[in-house]
Amino acid sequence: MRYISAILIFTLTHFGAYSQTKTVYDDPEFISTVLKQHNEFRLGVGVSPMKWSSSLAKDALDWAQQLAKLDQGQHDPRVRGLKEGENIWWGTASAYSYGEMVNFWGNEKKDFVYGVFPDCKTRRSAVVGHYTQVIWKGTSSVGCAVASNGKTDFLVCRYSPPGNIEGEKPY
Repeated sequence: MRYISAILIFTLTHFGAYSQTKTVYDDPEFISTVLKQHNEFRLGVGVSPMKWSSSLAKDALDWAQQLAKLDQGQHDPRVRGLKEGENIWWGTASAYSYGEMVNFWGNEKKDFVYGVFPDCKTRRSAVVGHYTQVIWKGTSSVGCAVASNGKTDFLVCRYSPPGNIEGEKPY
């Protein structure tokens, strides 16, 4: 009986720790799903598909792990206005597929009105900046990562060159 209890304790401890520190950034299925979702939105507006960037994915992983540690969603102040664009998403751990995560950004299309950024919205409260980053004509590469703390999953995507440039149109 002691042997079975020890196995049960080891198993619960081992797998519990794994689920709390889950990270995904170089898994082929993850990459395929996230890239496909991005490029479907881009195809819908007639812009070129993006390519996957392992370098951007590693940058995204660093920030996703930080968000999981902090257990809060916020943009990385180190990249704002610099060489990379950024989208972040967070939700209940293991409750959403990778495609659903990206679709949250793409679903902002319903509030999007073509025009000069940042005034690309139908009403003042509408947020379309995640969507416009996904479809931004000048963006050619994306890299993403998911990190979880067991309670919340955080998806971070980084884009190069960055989009959402004030005074320009998305496409």
